[in-house]
Amino acid sequence: MCEHCGKCCIEMGSKIFATANDINRWINENRQDILKHVFIYSFNGKIVGGEVWFDEYGNKLEFCPFIVKAGDKVFCKIHETKPEQCKEYNCKL
Repeated sequence: MCEHCGKCCIEMGSKIFATANDINRWINENRQDILKHVFIYSFNGKIVGGEVWFDEYGNKLEFCPFIVKAGDKVFCKIHETKPEQCKEYNCKL
C-alpha cells in the first residue's frame, strides 16, 4: 500500500522509461505538459518507446518533475496517466 513517501518517484525517477502505449496515450490526451519531458524513439515512423524525464534544455532530470509535496506526503500530478512502469512499481519500504 502506498504511503505517499515519494521514494519511488525520487529514487526511480531518472530510471523510468515510457512505453509506446504511454506515449501514444499522452499524444491522444494532448498532454504536451508530459510530452515536453520525453525523448521519443521511433522506428520506421512508429513510436517504440521513450526516455523520460528531461528539462526544456534536453538535460536528464534526476527525479520525476510531476511529484508534488503536501506536508509530509508526496503525490503524483499525472497519476491518472502516469507511465506504465510507475503503475507497476512495487515499493518495498
